[in-house]
Amino acid sequence: MTTPNPLLDHLDSDHNHAVQRLSQLLKIPSVSTDPAFESHVHDAARWIATFCEEMGMNVDVMQPKGADGKQGHPVIIAKTMPKMVADDAKNRVLFYGHYDVQPPDPVDLWTSPPFEPTVRDGKLFARGASDDKGQVMCFLEALRAYHDTDTKLPCHVTLLIEGEEECGSVSLPAFLKQHAAMLDADDQTVCVVSDTSMWDSPDSPTGYTPAITYALRGLVYFDIKLHGPSRDLHSGVYGGTLANPATQLVRVLGKLINDDNQVTIPGFYDDVLPLTNEERDAWQQLGFNEHEFTGDVGSQPFGEKDFSTLERRWVRPSCDVNGLYGGYMGEGAKTVIPTFAGAKVSFRIPANMDPKKVAQQFTDWLHQHDTGGCRWEITNHGEADPVATPTDSPWVIAASKAIEQTAGQPPALVREGATIPVIADFKNQLGIDTLLIGFGLNADNIHSPDEHLGLDRFLLGCKTHAALLQQIADA
Repeated sequence: MTTPNPLLDHLDSDHNHAVQRLSQLLKIPSVSTDPAFESHVHDAARWIATFCEEMGMNVDVMQPKGADGKQGHPVIIAKTMPKMVADDAKNRVLFYGHYDVQPPDPVDLWTSPPFEPTVRDGKLFARGASDDKGQVMCFLEALRAYHDTDTKLPCHVTLLIEGEEECGSVSLPAFLKQHAAMLDADDQTVCVVSDTSMWDSPDSPTGYTPAITYALRGLVYFDIKLHGPSRDLHSGVYGGTLANPATQLVRVLGKLINDDNQVTIPGFYDDVLPLTNEERDAWQQLGFNEHEFTGDVGSQPFGEKDFSTLERRWVRPSCDVNGLYGGYMGEGAKTVIPTFAGAKVSFRIPANMDPKKVAQQFTDWLHQHDTGGCRWEITNHGEADPVATPTDSPWVIAASKAIEQTAGQPPALVREGATIPVIADFKNQLGIDTLLIGFGLNADNIHSPDEHLGLDRFLLGCKTHAALLQQIADA
């Protein structure tokens, strides 16, 4: 069974109105990281709640609290009512997205104001256009199309749309634990997230191919400090007589990666799964150019020996020093031995690796080094599990069929080197897999001035989600 043509025809004819509705949401400066925008965050939550109520959904706007007891930004939970859904519907889809956005700074680099949505060259420019309001609205507009055409939904739907993804979703894990029953956790079939990118493809008529992201790397993040003397010291008086924490820190960190660009922590690679021949063959068909990928940021391919750039990004773990600090860092010279030095260090880990194990391995490794009497202060800023959905999952197959129906070509099946912690929470706490189907592009300037979303991709997203619901129902 395929999605009725009248449904897709309606999305075509109603496209301009859908763009107007998206523009209304984009006008709301729902910046979650800045308390000055708190009232606007609530405005955006109310806007989405009203949109869902107009479709006849049962809507709750809730104030979550994190593990520390602090109140978070509103979470919208909306559910389809029985009269909206076909009598024989058996599956339930959980859709997750976020309505909060990054700060617009630097504002003077925007061609048009960040919260005055503007269409230029077939693209809608505004903060949040691609990340994630535009992609959330793809799914909401798909639901609206069923409503406006009096078409029964082929499966039940629960929406979970939050307002603090851009500041770490700190309240969400506790919220999921507290409200699993309200989310119909036992009835959920699959989670759908639209917060990723399409695949750049020069062979495609449009220059891009819809993508299903079936795996994400996990994350382990540390702030480490090495403390030495009780105060900054004159390096002429004390230099060479005691351990300099900055020198000791870089000496230890310099041993973290060897000449083959491998992490030297004993046992670090023990749980890394090898790339399958099927995946390797599929990736070779993607047309990925590693020199273009790195050249776009003024660099060149570099990393773990004997692995390609895609393998390094998607199936191999990585370690990065994200920042170094300590001592005198102002203009001019000041000859001191600093009282401490610090670094931010992160690990990205693929499926099958355990973030808690990696955290313990790194901590033990640091303590094994002689630092000349300097003392470690180690702060673990968080861990997120990697996630992976089998490519032969019925839900991946269903999504592939929906994309072929609406885009006229099969999707690229890709992994992603980044981390979306809540996806692991859905798996660990609710027991469901997640489909990541995005309609953004790396060129959309997310988190940067002139963020935008192509209107053709917005329409494709609306159609694909409408078709996806039927394909999931038929799976």
